[in-house]
Amino acid sequence: MATTLQFVDESSFLSPWDAQRVQTMARFFFASFWCIVFTGAVRKWIFPHFAILYLLQDLPILLAYLYAFWSGLFSRAFLLSGILFLSVMLMLQSLAQIIIIANSIFVALVGLHHYLFYWPMLLIFPLCLTEHQRRNFIRWNIWFTLPMSLLVLAQALSPKNAWVNKTSEGEAFGLPGVDVARVSGTFNFVVFFAIWLAMALSLCLGEWLSRPERRVIQSRLILSASTFACTLCVLISGSRQTIFLAAVAVFGALVASVILGSSRAMVSILAFCLLMPVVGAVTYFISPVEYDTVTQRLTGERGAADAQSRILGGFYAFLTEPRFSLIGAGIGMGVDASHVGDVNTYNFTYALSEGDTARNVMELGTPVGLTYLACRFAFLFGMSLVAIRIVRSGSSPHVLPLAFMLFAQAWNGDMTRAATMTSSQVMIGYAFIMGVQIYPDFHTLELPASEFMTRSA
Repeated sequence: MATTLQFVDESSFLSPWDAQRVQTMARFFFASFWCIVFTGAVRKWIFPHFAILYLLQDLPILLAYLYAFWSGLFSRAFLLSGILFLSVMLMLQSLAQIIIIANSIFVALVGLHHYLFYWPMLLIFPLCLTEHQRRNFIRWNIWFTLPMSLLVLAQALSPKNAWVNKTSEGEAFGLPGVDVARVSGTFNFVVFFAIWLAMALSLCLGEWLSRPERRVIQSRLILSASTFACTLCVLISGSRQTIFLAAVAVFGALVASVILGSSRAMVSILAFCLLMPVVGAVTYFISPVEYDTVTQRLTGERGAADAQSRILGGFYAFLTEPRFSLIGAGIGMGVDASHVGDVNTYNFTYALSEGDTARNVMELGTPVGLTYLACRFAFLFGMSLVAIRIVRSGSSPHVLPLAFMLFAQAWNGDMTRAATMTSSQVMIGYAFIMGVQIYPDFHTLELPASEFMTRSA
């Protein structure tokens, strides 16, 4: 007979004032998440050519910041000091660039927004992600994979110039050399889709790693369908980044199964790996041209060399590509939103480096840029260690595939050039991990629930 567990919202153990603050902040968190998911759809299908709609997601985030200051619900831990240090350093450097190299004030403000606006999400959203709210987040993500996969399937089966494949600029972004669109679901561009999809896959894998009685999705059929849908979306995406992030998430799940020491968890992840050829066959049936193109890009001599160059370059390009400069080219010079009125800006920065980390050093100058990257990398390593500690404690296994995927994305992926979507997505993922650190799964608690808020603030 199956065991049924009753899950308790930890906020019910807090004082009425603390519980109210947690519930209100949770509403801002979910509003931010759904704005991120649907902003691309609003922009590319309903109001194309309106780049300003990228900032739609900033509204609930900004309201969450204001509420945090008003109510006092934000973390006062070491992370706050780090964010303040980065903010002061970057603002002083941007001011120097405006004075010395006459960087545009508008471009500098855009750059500061992309570098700094989303980091404070880590100070407020983890405090509302109790186990109850995390289970809601997992549930909504996994359920949403089903309609999203139908949309992605429609995009893959439709011509490149079909309405469903149009971007905000009116034309589909196709695979090189063939008349096939890169699918992106509701998102405006495939990078945003890749992060969401890898995050959803990580949560599916975390469900398979969990004991059956503790899973959010109790129906094995629905969980299997969602996992299949995620895998199918990955393979028909036409994006090497999507496939890479998904592969890293699977590797993280394998590591988690080893840490858990559970033969059931290991069998579940290995069974998922055996599912891949089956989904690959379905992908070929859906779109043989796309399947052959992506296969060639991954295994062909030219494609494999390009992928190897991108991956290896991501580890050290920020040390070798940008020329030494004390002042830099100007914060925001590589940000898409700053190209208003200057068509040459993007060409200049893109030719220098497509990688985000090399662009950071180029924009900020060598000393400030490398300091910023050192803080960025230290955070990524630290969160990976936190995720390992969480899994070893017997709490949410979802965090390890999620941490591995986010590490791969945030190491060299866009966190500044297109940060209106990518950085906010990354911060939501890390907020989930930090939420587990603050509010461990109820069955693993060693401290009374009344101590949650005092440990976090």
